[in-house]
Amino acid sequence: MGKARKVLALMLALVLVVAMFAVGGCSAKDDTATDEPAVEERGPVTGVADLVEGDKIAVQSGTTGEAWATENLEPNGVEVVPYDDILLAFSALQAGDVIGVINDLPISQDVVKDEARGLEIVEEIKTDETYGYAFSKENTALRDAVNWGLAEIIASGEYATIYELWFGGKPMSMPEATSGATEPAATPKTLTAGKIIVGSDTAYPPFENVENGKTVGFDVDIMNAIGKKLGLTVEFKSYKFDALITGVQAGSEFDMVGSAMTITDERKQSIDFSDPYINSNQSLAVKKAN
Repeated sequence: MGKARKVLALMLALVLVVAMFAVGGCSAKDDTATDEPAVEERGPVTGVADLVEGDKIAVQSGTTGEAWATENLEPNGVEVVPYDDILLAFSALQAGDVIGVINDLPISQDVVKDEARGLEIVEEIKTDETYGYAFSKENTALRDAVNWGLAEIIASGEYATIYELWFGGKPMSMPEATSGATEPAATPKTLTAGKIIVGSDTAYPPFENVENGKTVGFDVDIMNAIGKKLGLTVEFKSYKFDALITGVQAGSEFDMVGSAMTITDERKQSIDFSDPYINSNQSLAVKKAN
């Protein structure tokens, strides 16, 4: 009986060992079966709707772009990163420190037209900002004449050609001629007969800038085209931006202001504006998709 018990014990032990290996094999298989699926790669950012919690967006400090991003993106967990200079914001985008830049559309277009940066604008963000030419409230004849000339070059396609020359792409939206100004019956009176003198802070490319002693830029070409419609030459003179409103009010040194000036209700209290000559909405720029 003792020998039989030993044999029985050995058989039971063998059965237990086989059972343990079987259970271990099943467990290994089950572990493999319950592995989490691989995380899908994120698609390209095609607009602000694609931004998610944890994304970083660069802006320039103190701008409308910063205000818009803070109000509309931060509540969704997007981090708004301010930079003192907009070019630093774009450098951060190129380096991969941020996923996008929110900034004035025309300026962003000027930056991304440099193919070496590898950037693109994927969305225009409507904020209803526009630039206008400024006039003394006493000079409505010149204001109306400029409005008519502006409407003419927009309708002819000349405006779009000038825009593409300076910003590297066609306008994403066109300014609207809201005044309905008609062709002037007579040449508007200016300080110098036959010439419109334009006061401008000529240090804001691509709108206006001095190169080799000559003022060039988008504002300059638009005003030259308008002047041609009116039979007048155009001359830009340089002033500090802060002096432009008081200068045009005085009316002794220049006839009007052309200096990428945003149309605001506050400014309308002291000066008149032309119809908008450019839409300065915000925009989202990102790295070009591979």
